[in-house]
Amino acid sequence: MSMSTLKTPVMNNIAKRCYASKTAAALSIKGPQVQTKKLPNNSLVVAVPDYPTKIGRVSVTFLAGSRYEDPENAGIAHLVRSSAGLSTELSSTFSIIRNLGHLGTNYYVSSDRETITYTIEAHKDNLVSSLKYFIESISNQSFKPWELSDNLKRVQYELLTIPPEVRVLDLAHKAAYRNTLGNTVFLPKYNIKKLGSEHLLYYVKKNFNNQNAIISSVGVDVDTLVHISEDLNLPNGDANCTTKAKYFGGDLRKSKSLDATYLAVVGEGVSYKDSQSASFAVLQYLLGKGSSVKWGVGQGVLEQNILKANCPDNFAVSALNFNYSDSGLFGFLLAYNGKDVSNVLKAAVQSLRSPTVTETEVNRAKKQLIFSLVSASESSTGVLENITHQAVTSGQVLPFEKLIAAVEAVTVEDVKKAAGKVAGSKLSLAGYGNVATTPYLDNL
Repeated sequence: MSMSTLKTPVMNNIAKRCYASKTAAALSIKGPQVQTKKLPNNSLVVAVPDYPTKIGRVSVTFLAGSRYEDPENAGIAHLVRSSAGLSTELSSTFSIIRNLGHLGTNYYVSSDRETITYTIEAHKDNLVSSLKYFIESISNQSFKPWELSDNLKRVQYELLTIPPEVRVLDLAHKAAYRNTLGNTVFLPKYNIKKLGSEHLLYYVKKNFNNQNAIISSVGVDVDTLVHISEDLNLPNGDANCTTKAKYFGGDLRKSKSLDATYLAVVGEGVSYKDSQSASFAVLQYLLGKGSSVKWGVGQGVLEQNILKANCPDNFAVSALNFNYSDSGLFGFLLAYNGKDVSNVLKAAVQSLRSPTVTETEVNRAKKQLIFSLVSASESSTGVLENITHQAVTSGQVLPFEKLIAAVEAVTVEDVKKAAGKVAGSKLSLAGYGNVATTPYLDNL
């Protein structure tokens, strides 16, 4: 029986939206027009101004994620994200929250291995008024010691509520890369009280500059983004340079008192701008990203092969495909609540190393991938995330039609080559939870 832990909203929507059986239906839909501009200060501006929405969304993204941290300041990107919205040099926390709330504005910050992103959402009538506090909270952060001290409880709560599947993915990156992309995205406990105001101010001064900035929007024109860049008044620092991520492979596990076992097995994938990235995306859907129907059995090769192994307990499995600016990981995430996970894990690893790649399976995977692209384009939030990710990882944004064409151009041989690259790669294994019966890599 399948667990619902790894069900993806995109795939669940397929059943609700009556997924079209003809790929041509997806191809007939044109995506939003994307405008890009490289400013004289070297910031990159990306906009989708004509998207049909009354809500304007603006993101300011910096190449300042965990991969740029040093061992001494591990987790500082997490702390910078958690400290967003605190008092600035001109406004108090109360003033920022009070005024943005009065304008009906949503303001949130996210971070990952490569970026820290500040996003604002507001009705277009109120967006200009909201930008004053949004810009100030980015470019004039002060990180007052007493506010950071008060914010520690929030940080500790965040660390306590991290889902186990997210924890195991963090361990998988550590096992695979060791450093750079292997740096944890979470603040380690030993640095909670060690990192203070001076550390945060130095990190922001070093990384928050025009060379590392990407300003993106949906429902807002390019000229407005140019004015935002001018008002941010960021310094002209050096572009972030880090060692190219090198894949090593390894085995990491952390035992916790949980009923379930969470495992991630990954091999070396490709970067987003690699010519094989579309093939890897199709391969991910071929292996399976969860069920298309709630509580149903997945169509992917991974889940089908595990079911053939007569697994007696509940499980959930989903293929993984991480594409970064210079590297990538490909594999699967498995959750199992039985006593002995070895048989299930071996069946999943066998599927990863030698998946069944047929024309029927490839066509099915391509249709599901195209649907997910079309579905994401129907949401302004999804469009903003998509164009921002493309700008970060490749420095440009491909039109929607080219993304669809790239998927359509993938052949069975292309998918086999992608599968062969993963099979020939040294695997990495990460375990979290009840890992007592988890085999080591040399036994798989």
